[in-house]
Amino acid sequence: MSPRYLVLGATGRIGSLVVRELSGRGLPLAGLVRDAQRAASMWPSEVVPIIGEFDSPASIGAAMQGMEVIFISSPVHPEMAAWQSHAVRAAADAGVRRIVKLSGSAWTMVEGSMTTVGAAHAQVEAAMRAVQKSGGPECICVRPNAFLQGILGRIGTELSNGDTFSLGIGPARVAFADMRDIAAACAHAMAASSTAQTIEVTGPEALGGQEIADLLVQMLGKPIHYKPLEVNDAMARARASGADDFTIRHQTEVLTLLREGAGERVSSDFQNVLGRTPRTVQDYLGGVCSRLNGAG
Repeated sequence: MSPRYLVLGATGRIGSLVVRELSGRGLPLAGLVRDAQRAASMWPSEVVPIIGEFDSPASIGAAMQGMEVIFISSPVHPEMAAWQSHAVRAAADAGVRRIVKLSGSAWTMVEGSMTTVGAAHAQVEAAMRAVQKSGGPECICVRPNAFLQGILGRIGTELSNGDTFSLGIGPARVAFADMRDIAAACAHAMAASSTAQTIEVTGPEALGGQEIADLLVQMLGKPIHYKPLEVNDAMARARASGADDFTIRHQTEVLTLLREGAGERVSSDFQNVLGRTPRTVQDYLGGVCSRLNGAG
């Protein structure tokens, strides 16, 4: 069967999870990739790789042909708005029935506190509304809160070397969204017969660094300490890991807003749309602690 569902950004952190979610539903699926061999090592064998790149408009247009539903996700990049807006228009030109976009956190797109990447997402969402209004594809935006695995991803490494972990959110509390839930919401938006046009994905509760430390004390049975990290120090760490100037700017803007409490609000969208409670920070920390105990 020829693929009818197309994932753009199919080897990314969320895109690869969306591929697996859709493949598990038995849907005829393709993924846009630069390297088919790399994709083959990541995906189920029935997923069809289509070679293309966001910075090659012709390849994007060609990939849309014959597709009914597409998913759009791309890396944080200065050209993200242009890339994704072109993909939206190409999908409309190809007669695609539905477009699902992995957008930005809602609080990054608020007038007066809009981040650079939030502004880019807002521009693409405007392009989606325009094509839908003119009789084009149905358009759905999934707006994730701060990625749990992104911000808490170093905890295991830090605790394997001591009893202290640090986060750049300072004393703020955040309703962290698990990437698996974000992908599940995206896949649902692609596969469901009907769904909300905007789905905001957050965790079920907001937690701060000290509350996370308290959970780890209970799980590991030993003292664990939280050290708030200043934004400049967090960015120095990111730069040392290879982050470029644009990514540093993006992360600085996001951390600044998070420290002001922007990521604390809990949304009920995930529960309402998918019919289950989103994963908790405790769920994630359970895996971290299992690995730490195994290493010990």
